Amino acid sequence: MANLEHRTGNTVSGDVTIFYRVFGKPGRAPILIMHGANYFDSYDWMAVAEGIASDREVACYDKRGFGNSTWSESKDYSLDAHVNDAMAVVSKLGWQKFIPMGHSASGRLSIAIAANYPDRATALIVADSGMGGDEGGGGQRRATGNAPLVFESVEAAMASFAKLGNPPRVSHDRARAQAALVKVEKGFMLKRDPDFQNASPIGESVGMPQRAAASVWEDLARAQCPVMFVRGAKSDRWKDPKILERIAREFPKLVMNTVDAQHDVADQAPGAVIAHVRKFIENI
Repeated sequence: MANLEHRTGNTVSGDVTIFYRVFGKPGRAPILIMHGANYFDSYDWMAVAEGIASDREVACYDKRGFGNSTWSESKDYSLDAHVNDAMAVVSKLGWQKFIPMGHSASGRLSIAIAANYPDRATALIVADSGMGGDEGGGGQRRATGNAPLVFESVEAAMASFAKLGNPPRVSHDRARAQAALVKVEKGFMLKRDPDFQNASPIGESVGMPQRAAASVWEDLARAQCPVMFVRGAKSDRWKDPKILERIAREFPKLVMNTVDAQHDVADQAPGAVIAHVRKFIENI
């Protein structure tokens, strides 16, 4: 990837330190982009963030347990903790109102932010998140105590992720794969806490969440701002036609756009994603 001009920073949230990138200059309502689980950190969204940031600030960050952010000692990867992290970044940047934008598993996160902070979310953008559960990937795993993913080589890591039905960019972009890995004694480790799907924290975080539990559909109904979904035409997140039917029935004002891509819309259709987002937010 070209060295896209941006600034970086860190902020503390609970038991983690969150790493973030910021593009553009203050202007219209800023955007906070949140990555998914198999599309590993803010690196994947840099080009899209820069493309949107012509008239506003756009930030993307590494979620707790991913990339350059630290792993949670209490293994707190609950929705509540992720909401707190997002708001910590927003607070550090001094944003009063903003637009949450979440891809894949973070689609759920972005909807929760809009539902819980209706006075601060000026719009909501969901990028190829099929209104399902965690969408974390990785198949069946224990809640905690999982071993980190370690590969013999960068190429072995790429080959492993190429086997996924909707392979991420790391499967074909060696520079991106190198950014997602760290050299360890026995090879290259993926910079992702293997317990990233654990939603029942231990230790100090027991007693959470702070917010009342709600379904993704209930939270979407609570969002008071304009909403846009961008979905991949070839994505595996939209196999059930009832999801689109329910969205059309219950949320007739929701804007639905489709791009020619699998699940990794930021890599396979960045120009189309940028165009749809810029048109949606041009007056926000």
